[in-house]
Amino acid sequence: MRPFPFLLRTLAVLSVLHAPMSMAESTTVIGIANFGPHPALSRTIAGFKDEMSKQGYVEGKNAEYVYSDANFTPGLIPQSLAQIVAKHPAVILTVTTPVAQASVRNVSDRSVPLVFSQVTNPVAAGLVPDWQHGSDRIVGTASVTDYDTVLAFAKQVFPKAKSFGVLYNAGEVNDVAAVASLKQAAAKAGLEMNATSVDSTVDVPQRAATMKGIGFFYAIGSNLVQSALPAVASVMDRMKVPILSAEHELIKKGDIVAVAYAPSYESQGAHAADLAVKMLHGTKPSALAVYRPLPGDYVAIINRAKMKTLDLPLASSLDDCKCFIN
Repeated sequence: MRPFPFLLRTLAVLSVLHAPMSMAESTTVIGIANFGPHPALSRTIAGFKDEMSKQGYVEGKNAEYVYSDANFTPGLIPQSLAQIVAKHPAVILTVTTPVAQASVRNVSDRSVPLVFSQVTNPVAAGLVPDWQHGSDRIVGTASVTDYDTVLAFAKQVFPKAKSFGVLYNAGEVNDVAAVASLKQAAAKAGLEMNATSVDSTVDVPQRAATMKGIGFFYAIGSNLVQSALPAVASVMDRMKVPILSAEHELIKKGDIVAVAYAPSYESQGAHAADLAVKMLHGTKPSALAVYRPLPGDYVAIINRAKMKTLDLPLASSLDDCKCFIN
């Protein structure tokens, strides 16, 4: 006959094996609704997941991610969201404005908090009532640019510049808003701004050529302008004018852009995660403010070879900058 202590140990093991799942560490399901596969959006999501892990939501341990995208097709967004909702997420990250807007309309369970990222102006998009408060459903991080910060950096890199040029699409609301904000920032920075509208990429070379005498060209985050940067660079190179871009990607692909300066995509995702964690802990979206990038969120990339080609010396204040690509 086996000793009594052995029987107790056996019963203890059996009780653990048959314990209800509630006694084990629970898994938090986190939804990610993306507009479509794109390097910039992927980096935003990576920043979100990394920060979630830092705050205790570790994928494969106590967190499970459910991802879906609409392949950049607006009509497929509701279907994409439905796939996520079916997994009963505790919170959903929505990436880009159309996905965020659709999530408010299509996620019927109002107990599921929503957090957005890669949204330029959530107030104008009708997502939140103002910059200080989320709505009763959603809050997040805005990708709006602080042009005071941008022009302060531009003056550091191009200290002799007295003016700069900007191309924008007058038919695009975001472009018009960007130029209006830039005009105010330029006045505060003591810089003259030459803003010229373009209707299509075909107009770009001719319009860019009218900007003689500018200290640098600032390529705003406009779809039209960014797609036409090679044409802009062709003109600016002849005039020995450097390009400062609001996007990082193109500077890594060749000698087109001299400098890029913008909030990192990873930081936008990370701040969205911080808001998501607060909501998972019970804070209402309406009690949280929309996060706007601070100077510390900005990342500079300087093409040393391009600056040399344009005969532009690097300011001594940049000696310790870990921002050079060559």
